[in-house]
Parts: sequence; C-alpha cells; structure tokens
Amino acid sequence: MTTLSNNRARYERIARRLRAVGATPSLLILFILMIYPMGTLLLLVAFPHAFDMTPSFRFSLSAFSGTFSDPGNASAIVNSLLFGVLSALLASILGVITAIGLARTRGIARTILRVCIWVVFFAPSYIIAQGWVILMQDNGILAQLFHMPNGFSGWFFSPTGLVVVMGFRYFPFVHFAVEQAIANIGGELVDAARLSGGKPARVLRSVILPLLLPALLAGTSIAFAEGFGDFGFAAAITPQMQIPLLSYQIYAALSQAPVNFSAAAVLSLVLLVVTGMALWLQFFILSRRGFATISTSQRPSVRMAGGKLWVVLAYGIALGSLILPMGATLCAALWKNMTSGIASNNWTFQHFNHALITGGGMAALGNSVAYALISGFAAAGLGLLISFQMSFVKTALNRVLSIIIIGSIAVPGVVMAAGFVLAWNGVWLIPLHLVLYGTPVCLSLAYIAGSLPYSIRLQMGALSQVSVNLLRAAQVLGAKRLRLLRVIVFPLIRGTVLSTWLLAFIGTFFELPASSLLYPPGQPPFPVLIAAKFNAFLWSQGSALTLLGMTILIAVYGLGQLIVRIRAWRIRTWRVALRVEKRVSSMRVEGS
Repeated sequence: MTTLSNNRARYERIARRLRAVGATPSLLILFILMIYPMGTLLLLVAFPHAFDMTPSFRFSLSAFSGTFSDPGNASAIVNSLLFGVLSALLASILGVITAIGLARTRGIARTILRVCIWVVFFAPSYIIAQGWVILMQDNGILAQLFHMPNGFSGWFFSPTGLVVVMGFRYFPFVHFAVEQAIANIGGELVDAARLSGGKPARVLRSVILPLLLPALLAGTSIAFAEGFGDFGFAAAITPQMQIPLLSYQIYAALSQAPVNFSAAAVLSLVLLVVTGMALWLQFFILSRRGFATISTSQRPSVRMAGGKLWVVLAYGIALGSLILPMGATLCAALWKNMTSGIASNNWTFQHFNHALITGGGMAALGNSVAYALISGFAAAGLGLLISFQMSFVKTALNRVLSIIIIGSIAVPGVVMAAGFVLAWNGVWLIPLHLVLYGTPVCLSLAYIAGSLPYSIRLQMGALSQVSVNLLRAAQVLGAKRLRLLRVIVFPLIRGTVLSTWLLAFIGTFFELPASSLLYPPGQPPFPVLIAAKFNAFLWSQGSALTLLGMTILIAVYGLGQLIVRIRAWRIRTWRVALRVEKRVSSMRVEGS
C-alpha cells in the first residue's frame, strides 16, 4: 500500500509539472506582447538612465521632477482630468436619454436607433473629431450651407466645444451599460411610487435613477477612462485648438529629438494610475449598497412618462453625433471646393483619385489591410490557444494569466504603444539583433497586443459552454491538443472565433496611437496618412480616405455577419433534417 501511495503521489507531482509546462507557451506569448513592454515602461520611472548608451540601473526619482517641471505636462494632466470628468458627466446624461428612448421604440425605428449608436461606438474618435472640425470651422460645411459669418463657432474651438464633442462621442459606453439595467427595472417599483403620490419627474429622480446607479457608474467610469486617455481627440484637436492633453504629451515626448523617454514613462504612469483609480472608485461605491431589481415576482419593465419626448431626444443625440460629423466628412470628400457649397457643379470624385494615386493612399491602404489581416488571424488563433489553456487546464499559473489579461484591457492604447517604443529600442537588444523598433514586426506585435486580450476573454466565454467530457473522450482515443482544437473545439465556437477576427481587423485598421509611434519610416499605415492629411489642412483628401476606410470596414463587417448567418441557417437546417429523420425512423419502427 505504501508503494502504491508513493507512486500515486509521484504521478500527481509529474502531472502538475506537465500542466504548468503546458501553460508556459501562453505565459511566453503574454510576456512578449504585454509584460515586457509594460514592465520596461514602469522600470524607466525608477531607473531613468536605463536607456542610456551606457545603461545605469541606479534608483532615482529625477524623472518625476524633470517631467512635472515642464508647465506643458502639468497643464496637460489638469486639462485631461477636467475634460475627462466633464465629458463623462455629459456622456452619462446622453447615454441615459438614448437608453430610455430605445426602450420606448419598437420595430424599424428601434433598429435604426441601435445601428446609429453602434456606428458611433465603433467609429475612431479622431475621425469623429475631424468631422466636427470640418463642420464647424470658418467657411466650413455649416457656414456654406447656412451662410454663417466668420467667428460663429468660436465657442466650439474652445474647451467648452471639446467637452461637448467628447460627450457625444463617449455616450455609447453609458448607453450600453444602462440599456439592460432599464429593462430589468420592474413595473411594480414605479407603480408603488406613483401610488404614493410621486410625480413622473420625481419617480425618475428618486426611484429609477438610483436603481440605475451600478450600470451608470460602470458606463461613466469607462467614459471617463476613454476621455482621459483618448489619443484620437488629442491628435485631432491639440494641433487645431492648442489645448495640451496628456495622451498627446506622451506622443510628443516620444516624437521629439532627442526622445524624452523619462517624461513618456512618467506621464504613462500617471495615465495608468488615474484610470485604475476611476475603475476602483466604481467598485468601492457599489460595494457599499445593494441594487437588486430582479425578483421572482417582477412584472414587465418600467414605462417612462413622456415616452415620445424620450424617443425624439434619443434620435436627436444618436443622429446628431453620427450624421453631423460624418455628413460633413462626406461633403468635404465630394465637393470640388469648400466655397461653392451644394451647387450642382460642385460635386466630384477627384479627391479620391488624388488621395489614392498621388497622395500615397493606395500604399497606406495596402499596409493597413495587411496589418489588419495579420492581427486578425494572430489574435483569433493565439486567443483560441490561450483561452483553451485557461479554460480546461487548471493551474495556479492560469490565475496569473487572467490578471495579466484583465489588466491589459485597462491599458490605454497610447501607453501600450509607448511601452513598445521603449521595450524594442533598448541598447541591450543590439548584441542580440532584436532591435525591432521601426520595423513592421514591432508594429504588428503592438497591434496583436491590443487585440489579443479581448479575443481571449470572448473565446473563454464561448468555451465555457463546451463540455469537458467531449475533450476527455477524444483524449482517450489518442487525440493531441492541437487536434482537439482543430477537430472539436474550433467547429463548436467558430462563430465566436470569427467575431474576434472581425474585432481585431476593425480595431487594427483604424488604430492610431501604435500606428503613429511605431510605423516603419516611409511606410505609413492608413490612419497615419489620414491624420497627416487633416493636419496639413487637406480636408478633402483626408475625408475621401476616411470614407473609403469606413466603406471597407462596413463591407468586411457585413461579410462577416453574412457568414455567421449562413452558418446559423445551415445548423438550423441540419437540426430540422435530423428531427425529420428521427421521426421517419420511429414511424418505420411503429409500422413494422
């Protein structure tokens, strides 16, 4: 018996070691893509001379004093905090209105409203920002359409206008968080308040909004994090309005000569800390109270008073946030010149030809399509491998992987890009011939690092519905891990895998922070060229490229959805045929 127990204990130790080794490739992938870049960035905060030609790892806080002695950096932090808070508050108001308005609509009206909100959610912020600039500038689209005098939009090119535009860009984050919460509020709660003499406005203020607080805090905190660290608005607005923002200061520190690595690291740390504190504050507030609204006796969801007004306001917000900037972009792309307005002889496609042929648009488009394809396939494939490891191979290392993935989702894109600049440009990489900065490999890795955490989380959700007994049965028959993934797992969750591919492709195609900081010299990706056209005041060419890119993304998304629907139709057809076959078989048995 002693020998048997010793052998069993030895076998269990070996099995644990094998499981740990099985998680090592996943950890290595995350180390290259996330741990090493972010660790290098944080290392430079405490060791500011680690990137000198003669590296020194002497601890020093001089990076902080040098960074904060620059008035521009201090102003950028204050501005980003102020704009982040105000735009998040405005986004919370707009998001609640659109969520209530959506709850009051049905049929095609509901579909149109939902599509508008989703398009605003997916559209890159710098494209939305540039559309507003084209619309509101002197002699811009609005001035041409309504003969507005110069200076009519002075309020827009100010901090007030920036807060308004940011609020209209970030309200979908609040909308999606609040939408389901509104559906979960039972009608009996509102009826009780009304029977007690509460007016509709007071019921909304005293009953409905407090019950929406968890969802509202979640959406508002995300809106604040997006506004505080958004590089798209900073890249589009800062050159126009001369308002320093934190994310643009990080970009400027890495773009100047000589490069100020220490300032970029310290400012990135500030961005990470503030974002983390905003998310922590949400969890702290929610832990102090209960907000349960779903029960066994719940009746249909609440009906808001003034339903038509909510719908009108929701449509005004959704259509205004999409139609106004994108309509301005459309006009700028199709007008021969900005001073002739909507005259019949002022429409042309020549700006598309100039932007693509003579303006370098075709090469940039090809670069971004190639990067998006690489990022899509890598994120979907690696996400499948790592999510499988974390779902079905239980080790202590998996908890570490989960923490890394969740933390990576909260890292702003400009901070991740800064980490790649530092990590793959170190002097210690020269003897190893691994200086990847300024190469397509480095930019591809940055794109994959931005998409992989979302791919892993989405595929883990799909894998939770796969029975482990299927995998055990295949392993008993001798199937190895790669064959399990190819023959069993992938066919069962290929719809989710396709969705993650689409998410990575779309996110990469218009990604700006990593594209601006990491693209190889002379080979700008599509978003870098668009930003360069707008910064050079080539509004028509920039707008033409924007419309072309949005058309490609909509086509790719539509093709992906068509594939998913065809697959779902085939599955339903197969199930119907199987049920018919079973019924025919049972009838034959009964007849015999």
